[in-house]
Amino acid sequence: METNIGLFISYTVTILLMIGVPIALTVLVVRRFKVSWWVILTGVLTFLVSQVVHYPVLQLVSKLFNNGTLPVPATQWIPLFNAVILGFLAALFEETARYFGFLIMKKKTKRIEASVGLGIGHGGIESIGFAVWPFFPLFGGALINFFYILFYNPGAQIAKGISMDQVQYTASQIAQFWTNPWHLGFLPGVERLIAISTQIFLSVLVWKAIRSKNFGWFALAFFYHMLVDGIAVFLSYSGWGSWGIEGVLSIFMLANIYLIYYFYKEETDKRKELAEELGVDPDELDDIEDDDVDDEDEEDEEVKEDDLFEEAVTEESEEKEEQPSEEK
Repeated sequence: METNIGLFISYTVTILLMIGVPIALTVLVVRRFKVSWWVILTGVLTFLVSQVVHYPVLQLVSKLFNNGTLPVPATQWIPLFNAVILGFLAALFEETARYFGFLIMKKKTKRIEASVGLGIGHGGIESIGFAVWPFFPLFGGALINFFYILFYNPGAQIAKGISMDQVQYTASQIAQFWTNPWHLGFLPGVERLIAISTQIFLSVLVWKAIRSKNFGWFALAFFYHMLVDGIAVFLSYSGWGSWGIEGVLSIFMLANIYLIYYFYKEETDKRKELAEELGVDPDELDDIEDDDVDDEDEEDEEVKEDDLFEEAVTEESEEKEEQPSEEK
């Protein structure tokens, strides 16, 4: 069997990107920007938890359409219908999980760099999963599959008791794989780079919702996620080629990178201005914010105690007034 050297190289580069980029970004934000490893882990967990709920719901919805419980739209509307449903479900579960992740790690995500770290954890574990985890239904196990293709041994399979028909079928599939154009091997890597940039940007938006207490940022993250996933699904069902779809999505990647930088610069400039006003180093602002929070908590407790004391005095006075006076 003749090996396609170009496809071998491109597929190898793709696997390195899918695994190496998340690891490199993680090391960068932890060492350079002092993002806590707990924040990265939270990003990982937000993705895993979202998929634990997302995939069964997806299966249930598919079953309801297949058995006729839910009406299937007309053929011409199927691309748009699937785009809306799949985009909505992905946004619903992932953005909700991301939101609660930021709430749990609120004290460790005061700076925008932490939002980038959580996004790297979220998108990074997805990318690594696509590369190495063949058992979860949403993952393809690109690395495992590639090793299987490279080292498939028909004789050994027959010796294990695999039927000749099955061995021949697998061998023909492997031969078909090597006939693909060399550039096709880059597709999964490009798709993951786009996805990681999107996950980081979505994390920045949800972080802004938490920090500013403005739900509008969460709504924007929700609809942006729905839009990106929906466009990919719509174009796929409309018969677009893989490179055409990735070309459209690469526009979103450029927008993601620009907006991440824009919000990062905006937040860092604000911190520098505040630090100059207070006469401290920007890195010391977190400690000052912690002290302010503690002071506010103490003041709240004092206010609560005063209120309780006033309520007790008032109740005692009212009881005395209600007692009838004893006159002779």
